[in-house]
Order: sequence, then structure tokens, then C-alpha cells
Amino acid sequence: MGVHKPKGTRNWQVIFQYKRRKFSFSSGTASREEALAQEPAWREEAARLMAAENASGPQVTFNQAMGKYYMLRVLDPRPQDEKSDDQLEREIAYWDRLQAVGALVGLETLCSAVDTDRMVKIKDTLLASTAATASGRLKNSSINKQTGLIFAVLNVARDHMGCPLPHRPRMKEVRLSENERDQIIDYDDETDICRHLPEECHAPFVFELETGLRRGDVIGLKWSRVKLKGKVPVVMAHRKDKGRKLYPVPLNARALKVLADMKGAHAEFVFTRAAAVSRRTDGEMRVETVRAPFEKRSFSKVMKKAFVAAGHADLTFHDLRRTAGTRFYLETRDYEATRRFLGHGSIEVTKRYIKVALADVAAGVVRMDRARRGRGWKLIGVGTVKSPVPPPAEPTADAVAA
Repeated sequence: MGVHKPKGTRNWQVIFQYKRRKFSFSSGTASREEALAQEPAWREEAARLMAAENASGPQVTFNQAMGKYYMLRVLDPRPQDEKSDDQLEREIAYWDRLQAVGALVGLETLCSAVDTDRMVKIKDTLLASTAATASGRLKNSSINKQTGLIFAVLNVARDHMGCPLPHRPRMKEVRLSENERDQIIDYDDETDICRHLPEECHAPFVFELETGLRRGDVIGLKWSRVKLKGKVPVVMAHRKDKGRKLYPVPLNARALKVLADMKGAHAEFVFTRAAAVSRRTDGEMRVETVRAPFEKRSFSKVMKKAFVAAGHADLTFHDLRRTAGTRFYLETRDYEATRRFLGHGSIEVTKRYIKVALADVAAGVVRMDRARRGRGWKLIGVGTVKSPVPPPAEPTADAVAA
């Protein structure tokens, strides 16, 4: 139990935990001693509130809350024949994710019964499970995504279905620390990687470094999302939030050059590959070469092979997006502009993306020296400073007697 006085307020706040739930009440007094003396009364009030919550509200299973979450946050209400293939794939994939976390919690488990202990056990289960990664285990970021989805479903049960959560788990005790990636490439690395890429992959690789789009937006880019008319030519990219709304990304000269080179290769998609198809012509099967859009899996394999050959085995395609964001920030020194360039919902996410290399830090130190231009205290050369004169020696006993 404790008391706290927020800045700009007169009265103390009484803060304590009751049945693993945090409560905070205003004491109505500016005296710390009087606020401390109110603890028993406020604990009784907390017990009354908890009992009222447990006695009211429907009991919702995790399966029911999952369905409500899906309807509110994921499902597009339009008829199925009006949705794009990407939208349908996203809805199916998200439902699979919900089913996976539902199996961890238990579909018939009451949401009110999910507490911190249960979430810790789920976290430990995920930590002990195997996965198709280099370590054979799930990454902390993947585990956090699954536990975070459970918290989101519980919030829907409480906020939209009236389900009381007296023992709602504390996320800070469940969330794992993540080692933030700091992989970016410089212009020499860009050249080396291009040397190991097939020629048809040069265009999407360079376009990614100039626009910072996500992988799906690059290889799935359609001409209908390229807007060259207007004061500023832009390409429309998807956000990761609800509905994957589009946001504009301005195009520089290099990106426009890439689009000009791709013009006419395919009627619908910007970036395509050469694909062999078999067709029956005049009763005979013939193999023809056509242009087809990239597939995510095969494109990722080609990119990864080039990264390894160029000496960047730990590099991923998403690191190119981080590189583009860092380059943009170094030129603008504006976090808000960088956030809009990358299409982030929060500027805090953008700050985690910016990875300044040591060479850029060194360049900043040099710019500091140039900006000084002789101003400030002028240092005295070390070589011109005279050594201090040693103090006179103490007279010896023989000298005193003489």
C-alpha cells in the first residue's frame, strides 16, 4: 500500500492491490498521514466493487470472445465476391491465428478465469515448443504476438460483451523482452547484393530501398495503386491496422525510373518474373514464356540466397524497409515525416526503426567541429605548456647544523 501525489494536484492518491488487482482512490486531503489512515476504508470499498463485478455481467467463453473480436477487428462486412483475394487470405489467416491461441487458452474457458498464472503457463508452453527457426524455438517476438492477441480478445470480452475480468492478467509479467534488430545496409552493400540477384529482381529491390514499402506491397504492387498524375507522384501502400487502409508514399527520381522501366511488361502488376506455362495450340502442347507476378515464398528464397552470397546471412527483406526509413530520417531529421513515410501508426515504432550507423555518428561529430568555426574557448597547445617548477627541497639535518 502507498500514497502518491500526482504533479499539479493538491490531494494525495491512495494506491494498493487487492486480490492481485490495482486500485487507486483520491484521499481528498493534502495531508499524507491522513491519506495513509484511509487504507482500511478504501480496502473495504475495493472488496465491495470486486464483489459487484463478479455478481454482474455475462460469463463469456474464450471462443465467444474470439468470434466477437473477429467480427469487430478483422472481418470486412462487404459481400465475399466484392473482396480482393488479399483480403480473403488475410481474414482466413487471422482466423487461423485466433484458433491457435484459442487452443492454448481453451475454447470453453471462461474469460473471467484467465489470470496471470494461466498466461505465464501459456508463455512457458510456447517457450518450450519447437519451431522451424535457426534455434528450433519460437522467437520472443512471435510469442509476444500470440500472448498479445489473447489480451486483445479478453479486452473485447470486457469492453464489448460486458464480461467482468476480476483477475485480468498483467501483461508486463507475461511479455518477453525482444532483441530489436539493428540491421541496415549501406550503398556498397546494396551494390554487392544486386550483383548476386537475378536481373528481374533488381527493380523490386531498388524500389524497396527508395520507398520503404512492406514486402507484400512491393511484389504485389498493381498499376492501379501508382498515381503519377498530380503535383507529387505517389504509390499507395497498405497499413497494418484494421482494414489495411492505404496511405501515399511519394516517389523520388530513382523510384520513378524503376516504374518507367517496368511500364508495359504486365497489364496489372508492376513487378513480374518470367514464367513458363504449357498451352495447347493446334492440338499440340507448347511451352510459352509469360510475365507473372512474384510469389512471396519463392521471392523470399531468391532474396535470402543473394543476401547470403553478399555476406549478409542475417539480413531480411524487412531490413531493407528499415534501411529506407533510416536514410529518409538522416536526410530530414524529422521523426513525424519519417513516420508518415513508413506508414506507422505511432512515432514510437518509427523511432525503433531508425538505426544510425557508426559512420553517420562520426560524420555528426565532424559537423559539430565545423559548426563551431573558431567560437568557444581556445585550447592552449599541450606542447607549449611549461612544466611546473618543483618546490624547494626540505633542508637536511647536516645543512642545518652547518
